Amino acid sequence: MTFSKEKLDAIELHFILCTERTGSSLLSLMLNLNSTILCPSEEPFALYFWNTYKNKTNWEEKEIINYVNSFFMLAEKNTDLYFSKKNIFIENLLNHKSILNFERIVKLTYLHFIDVKDKSSITHIVDKQIKYFFHIPELRKLFPNSKFVVLVRDVRDNIISKQNRKLNGRSNPLFLSYLWRDTYRNIKHLPTNYTLVKYEDFVSQPRVELEKICTFLSVDFQEKMLETEGVFASFIAQKEEDVNPEFIKHLKDFHSGLDRKPSDSKIGQYEKMNSTEISEVNWICKNELSIFGYQQTEETKVPNLLKRLYYSFLAKCYRKWLLELYRNIPLSIKKLIKKMKIKSNKP
Repeated sequence: MTFSKEKLDAIELHFILCTERTGSSLLSLMLNLNSTILCPSEEPFALYFWNTYKNKTNWEEKEIINYVNSFFMLAEKNTDLYFSKKNIFIENLLNHKSILNFERIVKLTYLHFIDVKDKSSITHIVDKQIKYFFHIPELRKLFPNSKFVVLVRDVRDNIISKQNRKLNGRSNPLFLSYLWRDTYRNIKHLPTNYTLVKYEDFVSQPRVELEKICTFLSVDFQEKMLETEGVFASFIAQKEEDVNPEFIKHLKDFHSGLDRKPSDSKIGQYEKMNSTEISEVNWICKNELSIFGYQQTEETKVPNLLKRLYYSFLAKCYRKWLLELYRNIPLSIKKLIKKMKIKSNKP
């Protein structure tokens, strides 16, 4: 996998912005079925490496190895499953040593995700990284030509889905409401070049939404993007020997819906919430629900002040403030934190 600097510079880099349980994994799967699109797994390395490497143009072998080691050290997903082997990555970067700058090494790093995919025709990289919704100003500075796809789901259904999957650490609907609201309020930082995709439309009419996304990104829609059945299972089977069996088992369960056709069966599932919870969620997210065109048939009810203060504070600590704090920590400290975390998780 060798690229000229002209080929690398021509590859466009765009972003999907969303929160968990909005159909983003299915969208990524579909985009990866397009021979010209690469949608990598979620790694915020480009943002975290910016301050250290942004002005780097002359790369020595030692510096490339340090870059690769830093990438693997800070990786948040399973690199055995989603990324090339370390020696292959190093060798490839060394082969491109004479043309490397920050943007090119970032693109080459992306091109080592999903190593079972042929990269020879890739013209667009579309990164789905949930944390990036809180770093839009920085992304626009790093990649000023990027476009953004905003993927949103009715907060009430989103809460139920997160509760079912035990995501975000807490199942309280007020906490999850504030987290959803804080996430989507960041659209104020977006330029005019973004497009909105609603989960409900995506699962109901995937062809229409995929064609809209492809048009927005200036790529050709390919019919095979809709042929998702068995694709994820096939990908897992190709990588199974390299990955911990327990992780494979967890992944198959967590993404069990990926091998089925898109379905609208999960729309309106929030009706299982009690009326007080729904009313309080409606009050917290009323502005954003209106902006995104979600109906509020239920009456809004103002949660008591202590609950509002408590869960709003927790939501900001959990994501907005924590992510901002971590972003500003030097790369060396990030690596130290990760080493401590790995050490603490060892039996």
